Amino acid sequence: MIFDNYDLWFRMSKKSEPPQLELRHLRYFLMLAKERHFGRAAERLKIAQPNLSQQIQKLEKIVGSRLLDRTRKGIRLTPAGESLAAGGGRTLDQAERAMQDARRAGRGELGKLRVTYVASAAYNGALTSMIAEYRRSYPNVELELSELEMRQQLNALAEGSVDICYVRPPVELPEGIATIRILEEPTILALPATHRLAQRARVNVRSLTNEVFITPRHDPGVSFHQHTVAACKAAGFLPQLGPQGRDFMTIASMVAVGLGVAIVPRSVSCVTLPGVCYREFTGHTIMADLSIAFRKSDPSEAVRAFVRYSRSSGSGRLQP
Repeated sequence: MIFDNYDLWFRMSKKSEPPQLELRHLRYFLMLAKERHFGRAAERLKIAQPNLSQQIQKLEKIVGSRLLDRTRKGIRLTPAGESLAAGGGRTLDQAERAMQDARRAGRGELGKLRVTYVASAAYNGALTSMIAEYRRSYPNVELELSELEMRQQLNALAEGSVDICYVRPPVELPEGIATIRILEEPTILALPATHRLAQRARVNVRSLTNEVFITPRHDPGVSFHQHTVAACKAAGFLPQLGPQGRDFMTIASMVAVGLGVAIVPRSVSCVTLPGVCYREFTGHTIMADLSIAFRKSDPSEAVRAFVRYSRSSGSGRLQP
């Protein structure tokens, strides 16, 4: 009689709208397929046996086929049940991996981070050391690094095509962009090796009144354009600004061939070029900042994690 009632229920249930599949249906069924006994399966699942029977019935309605045959000795899987048991485990494994990945992404441990930087960020080691330390804490975040001029970086950041920018303030920021200072370092003079002051250990900026100053390709009041003007004003004169270079290596090459002198970050001196020498200067001390720029309302947890990391690791200072 029990089996007749079960057959009747199965035929009638196919006429009604099937319920929606839930992962618990698969989990319950796989445990039952393993134990081949409702009582033991319910005990391991920590649910009541009638509840387990009800959920298996719902699953059979969803599948549209009987998944098991009940006998006096227990249960055995039908061909449909065998098929579901084989594929259901893979489905649960994939769902669990997806949940783990979602949790990790929510903590900023997964995703992609597109980072751009001004070339001088690599000279002082700030870029490489920060990225290396971040990679140790977030090894599964995909990093994409590229060098780019500062204004191009900020435009790309505002447009959403990059996530983090290493820039050298002062610079006007697009709306919605914020910065965190991570490092400041002294500035020095780059002189042609044949310059009349090249033999001095320290050079007074006032002695460069008649020199042409080479600056990066920046607008007035931005970064090393501003630093150059500030140092010269403090020495009592306005600098004669000459050609501009894309980056500090280009500027150093321009100095080497005699196109002028330049105020540069001290870290630039780690890359030696023939025909150029670097000297500390006396007068007004100019400290150059290195900052990261980011979107204030960025939804990416990977970006937010990098910003939190940057706040905790900065601000350092390279001593004169």
